[in-house]
Amino acid sequence: MKICSVLLCLLAALSFTAALRGADTLDITVIDVEGGNAIIIQNPSGQALLIDGGMPVPGDRDLNRVVATTKALGIKQFDVMLITHYDVDHVGLIPAIYAQFPAKLLVDHGPLLPNPKMGGINRRAADAYLAFLPGKKRISVKPGDTVPFKDVKIDVVMSNEAVITKPLPGAGKPNPACPATLPEAIRGDDNAASIGTLWQFGKFRMGDFGDLLQWAEMKLMCPNNPVGTVDLLMIDQHGLGNSNSPAFIHGLAPKVVISNNAERKGIAPEVVKTLRSSPGIQDIWQAHFSAMAGPDGNAPEQFIANMSARDCQGFAIKVSARRDGSFTVTNMRNNFSKTY
Repeated sequence: MKICSVLLCLLAALSFTAALRGADTLDITVIDVEGGNAIIIQNPSGQALLIDGGMPVPGDRDLNRVVATTKALGIKQFDVMLITHYDVDHVGLIPAIYAQFPAKLLVDHGPLLPNPKMGGINRRAADAYLAFLPGKKRISVKPGDTVPFKDVKIDVVMSNEAVITKPLPGAGKPNPACPATLPEAIRGDDNAASIGTLWQFGKFRMGDFGDLLQWAEMKLMCPNNPVGTVDLLMIDQHGLGNSNSPAFIHGLAPKVVISNNAERKGIAPEVVKTLRSSPGIQDIWQAHFSAMAGPDGNAPEQFIANMSARDCQGFAIKVSARRDGSFTVTNMRNNFSKTY
């Protein structure tokens, strides 16, 4: 019954998206996987791309939400599955999603870097993904590559801890938000190996960088910013404090940020401070109300898709971007929308 109620809610909330697929928009659906990551992107040519897929949990909560959303959007097969990195909350469900919605192409960061401190649950998820690959069409990208997806230019600016050596067109200026001394590399998971991408759809620019840690963010963004600014940023690592450095956030200067956080994972107070002080920031949208953020750290209620983890129905956040650079964000819980 619970699975059916979630599916019905998602079908009702997202059915208009499938009906309007003829529009010349880049449509982005941020699925609530409660502190993991799963984003579906559809281009005007009718292709569909999935970024990550959430994690296995009892009752198949995340899998059910991804499947329900995919069906509601009218998707039968993904053209691309982009796996930012191999931690369980990002890659854990990729084999199960692929079994229902096969992908024409899998994109990842390549070999798992040696990491004796990597936790067992993440190691098992990485091993399971790598074991699932034989017989699948797969490319492993490096900085400077592009991800094939019609109507959109997707530049890979970071992958497996390596960064682009040549700035993107119009970028490359000194980043005044960088500290005098950069932090040392600290690794205990696959977060720092995340694929970082800049998406360009006409004048619209979006950044997605998986779960980059602060030292990796600054390796990319300091002393010069090779990426430039973005209109929309999918926040790093659910809004946790060991990511989302001022050098990274202020350097990208997003107008809007979307956080795929959970009630008790993400939107750390220090990250809220960094976001709110970022030049040009207009709004922060959250997948969940955050207990971590503190009494004054959450976005206004209309910008939060799910207000409680108890009996959560997993409402999504939807973005429709246009080639002129404007975009509309919609909270699927209350249908509140704002255009930028």
